[in-house]
Amino acid sequence: MAPKRTPLAEIHEEIGGNMVDFSGFYLPTHYTSITDEHETVRNAVGVFDVSHMGNFRIFGDTALDTVDNILTQDIKGMRMKQLKYTHFLNEEGQIVDDMIIAKLGDDHYFSVPNAAKIKLDWDHFNKYRKEGTVMENLSEDYAIIAVQGPKAVDVMRKATTNPCEMKFFNCDYMHFKDLNKTFLVWRSGYTGEDGFELMIPNEDAVAVWRSIFKHGEEFGIKPIGLGARDTLRLEKALLLSGQDFDFNRTSLETNVTWVVKWNHDFVGKEVLEKQKEDGIPAKFVAFKLNDRGIPRTGMEIFKDGKKVGIVTSGTMIPGKKIGFGLGYVDFDLKEYGTEIVIKIKSREVPAVIVNPRA
Repeated sequence: MAPKRTPLAEIHEEIGGNMVDFSGFYLPTHYTSITDEHETVRNAVGVFDVSHMGNFRIFGDTALDTVDNILTQDIKGMRMKQLKYTHFLNEEGQIVDDMIIAKLGDDHYFSVPNAAKIKLDWDHFNKYRKEGTVMENLSEDYAIIAVQGPKAVDVMRKATTNPCEMKFFNCDYMHFKDLNKTFLVWRSGYTGEDGFELMIPNEDAVAVWRSIFKHGEEFGIKPIGLGARDTLRLEKALLLSGQDFDFNRTSLETNVTWVVKWNHDFVGKEVLEKQKEDGIPAKFVAFKLNDRGIPRTGMEIFKDGKKVGIVTSGTMIPGKKIGFGLGYVDFDLKEYGTEIVIKIKSREVPAVIVNPRA
């Protein structure tokens, strides 16, 4: 079966994107090089087509009760137009997926599930949907354009009439000058940089993309592919669904335990409470190699000759020539500065656990 084309597929082909089948979608890995695109987002501004991500609208008299019961975050405490990053679990306490959810009104929410799990997530939400909650799967109707980097705010101020003063992890409706239309925009992203994610109806996606590039030209704006999206998130130790967890980890084993709020009931809570009491077996960490090599998914982690963990993600950080990875180690080895060894083929390569945000 041919991969699905996003509303921006013709643009990618037009500007020379290296197109591949990614989770069933026709998307670019890169346009110039992963290194160039990675450094563009870190230093200026880049634009991603992330239209493969899903879109769920959840509303109705019991919508708050539905999402508060499914998600680990405290949804009842959300402010209007606030975003929250959250997990949701199965009844065994394992992470089903992560997502960001927006509060657009009383009993009105908009969430973005991961591309490879749209159907799975939809079925999960419907399983626990309370009577009186209405759900719409709008994943086929919207494109998502991510404008990311330290100059993203400058581009958005030129492309819209909005002063773009909302704080990170908030959202608002912004009026786009060239189209004379208003769209929902989140101040969020998956790069570790400031940025905006634009929820655009399919029919307006190309016009918005072209407008963003017109207004971003003076800021060095470039299109960015999936390759740099992965190195950017990996460098900042942002979890990747299906790779850093896939029905085999709990939220307490990750590096974002703050997504679990204990002041409400949610699916899988009892399992987490027991794990917290009995002892958390492993912890998600970032590490860098102290010698040549590139860590890859599935490689083993050792300490004093004993296997203590597994690599879930790894790369050579563009521009730094540093082998960098993510993975799980025994809980008592989680501290920054802990020395470990990564088994790369027949070599034992020294590494150290680091703070990816330092």
